[in-house]
Amino acid sequence: MKKKSTAVVGAGWFGRAHIRNFNELSNLVCVCDIDKAKLEQVAKQYDINTYTNVDDLIKSEEIDAVSIVTPPKFIPSISKKFASAGIDILMEKPMALNIQELKAFLDYENSIKILPAFIELYNPVFEKLLEHLPQIGEVFSITSRRIGLYPKRDWQMGVILDLSIHDIYLQERILGKENFVDAFGVKKCFKDDIHADAAFIVLDFGNSIGHIESNWLTPSKFRKMYLSGVSGGIIVDFMNQKIKINTGIDLQGDWPVNKEISYTPLRADEPLRREINNFLYDKEPLVTLEDGIRALEIALKIVNN
Repeated sequence: MKKKSTAVVGAGWFGRAHIRNFNELSNLVCVCDIDKAKLEQVAKQYDINTYTNVDDLIKSEEIDAVSIVTPPKFIPSISKKFASAGIDILMEKPMALNIQELKAFLDYENSIKILPAFIELYNPVFEKLLEHLPQIGEVFSITSRRIGLYPKRDWQMGVILDLSIHDIYLQERILGKENFVDAFGVKKCFKDDIHADAAFIVLDFGNSIGHIESNWLTPSKFRKMYLSGVSGGIIVDFMNQKIKINTGIDLQGDWPVNKEISYTPLRADEPLRREINNFLYDKEPLVTLEDGIRALEIALKIVNN
């Protein structure tokens, strides 16, 4: 398979992870960032061109696809330039801070590929969860806990758009977007009066309920999900790629018998690498622009309540 020619916009810490993977999976042509010092570091490591201006990049290079890894407030305006040039786009979450800016990309959907960067969908442990989901029967409750360390207030967003949005799209994928009824939550601001530092969210899926707890105050990182079904339960650790499935064998009498299966670690696949490969080469993307719009709508409803 011929490697695609690509570019990455954004050379921050996560942008460099994109750069590394695009360099390995494609013909990485160039990187763009307004920070010249970051570009110098990238240029030393990779044999690529660098730009401080997106317009110059588009005018000077012939590329098939680009990854936009900038603060969310800049993603729509930068992405629009590449969309107008007919270039496929991987947009880092939450893709935008304004839903109308994101919906504007529906006009390009039939001419280019636009993929929301919903990285947890590509985590091998989530694949394993879906594989074993039938074993626990109808799921009536999902609880997600996601804790981070790096508030992004300078990105003009709080913890809901930074962390909670991951579990919004994961729970919707499990419980079905067609079953979604409503979302509400409580958010708390501790460091300022604008950005939520902690959020407690309830997603109503009719016969099922989703709970999401997110904060970037606790001094640790934590990414877990607990599923409760009528025939058993599943515990998922996204960071360590561990999963535990517990099902009932004989639940009658005084001494119920359960069966427990654990998988750890699943395999060494990097979720970001799998996501980028899906974006570049797979005919069917795992996630669509409509998925990204829907997740952002739910998140913004909670943010703006």
